[in-house]
Amino acid sequence: MKGNKSAHSRRKLKSGLLVMVVIFIVMLGWSIGENLNSWELRSLQPASAESVSVKNKLTAAAMQDFPTDPEPLASASPEVHSPSSAALTVTQIPQASGVEKISKASTTSSAITAAKKSEKTVYITFDDGPSENTFNVLEILHQEGVKATFFVLGNQAKSHPELIDSIWEQGHAIGNHTYNHNYHDLYSGFTEFWSQIKQTERIVQGITGVRPQLIRAPGGTYDHFDNTYFNLLKQAGYRVMDWTVDSGDSKRKGVPASEILKESTMDMKSSQVILLLHDGGGHQESVKALPEIIARYKAAGYNFGVLDETVEPVQFRVSSKATNLGRVKPSEAWIASNITPNAELFAPGKPLVLEIGKLETKLKPGEYSVRDGQYMVPLRAVIERLGGQVSWDVNSRSGEIDWNGKEIIADVVNKQLIVNLPDNVKKTIDARVEMIGGSIWVSLRDLLETSGHPPLNISVTEVERRVKTF
Repeated sequence: MKGNKSAHSRRKLKSGLLVMVVIFIVMLGWSIGENLNSWELRSLQPASAESVSVKNKLTAAAMQDFPTDPEPLASASPEVHSPSSAALTVTQIPQASGVEKISKASTTSSAITAAKKSEKTVYITFDDGPSENTFNVLEILHQEGVKATFFVLGNQAKSHPELIDSIWEQGHAIGNHTYNHNYHDLYSGFTEFWSQIKQTERIVQGITGVRPQLIRAPGGTYDHFDNTYFNLLKQAGYRVMDWTVDSGDSKRKGVPASEILKESTMDMKSSQVILLLHDGGGHQESVKALPEIIARYKAAGYNFGVLDETVEPVQFRVSSKATNLGRVKPSEAWIASNITPNAELFAPGKPLVLEIGKLETKLKPGEYSVRDGQYMVPLRAVIERLGGQVSWDVNSRSGEIDWNGKEIIADVVNKQLIVNLPDNVKKTIDARVEMIGGSIWVSLRDLLETSGHPPLNISVTEVERRVKTF
């Protein structure tokens, strides 16, 4: 009897344990299924767009995309695009174009993070120069190995051509900031703004040999530009550039370096930053803040770039105030005689390829010119790219060339190329030698023939110009 009871108890215990195991397995399967369903649902949800951090004196709503056609621009906030399907993740970041980057959801988060970090670029820009502060700015940039963009005033460029030349020679970009920065003149009507742009353009071209295509409006475009300004400048071939981060160094007199540093580095997460600083008179504090500004952007993983045709323009939207100023639009006749032909100045050109023996180098459009059927080239740029050296003799105002075992003097005053031959014999050749700003330009044919590399073949195709020699 006792044995029967014991056996019965054991059977009940086994049954109970079996039931518990079954219940546990069922519950575990249900839990896993719920988690899988939840994960699948979450993976299909589009990630919410990150907010754009635009640090300047304007709200983010003041930003606009660069107009893609001459139609009037809307004065509303920029359009925010929604993902077209759940398979896309939209991340809104302050790109120069003002539009979102779209990436496939299948991309791993680590790859996205790495890509964003590698793409982080800051474009340091300076307005209102050149002035006595520009020299110190250039020294700092040189020490830090950083390039920047200088939006210069025509009257300042005229007074300090040597600084414009230094900016250009050191590889920085130059933009047009009008001639006198006078708001009343510039924003009373487009033709006055145009006049100042062209005046400054001629001054800068006379120094560097290149027309600046970039324009920045004094005070920015917000409340100043209407659709007429934007559209006509675009039709004329110019690229108008505002900014995304304002250092605040011009909001009042005597802004301390500590405040400039704080404002300049408040947003260190955006993939692209266009930083507004000033190098005009009275901005010594901006110079003081510059080394630490650069250091902090470097520490945050930013690359440094110059504004060029690869960077989409950033522009503030057209405000109702600017639209309602009642400014007179230029006539069709004026547009036809000024705007339309101006666009040809910036039309895409062909590179000039120099094939000198086994060496080859390329000059971009704008790095050479064609005059009276001859190629004119910057002496230092060509010789150094081909492995030679050029030094400047201040007393004789001439360039001394050492290239392929030959010594040649480019005499700017007498328009001659002088070759030093053995036994102290000199061979003098009349040539086109000109000084444009602080750079010597020479006729390519004269240079090649004098150096013993007469052109064998000169060709022009749809994609390039090419000069081939021995």
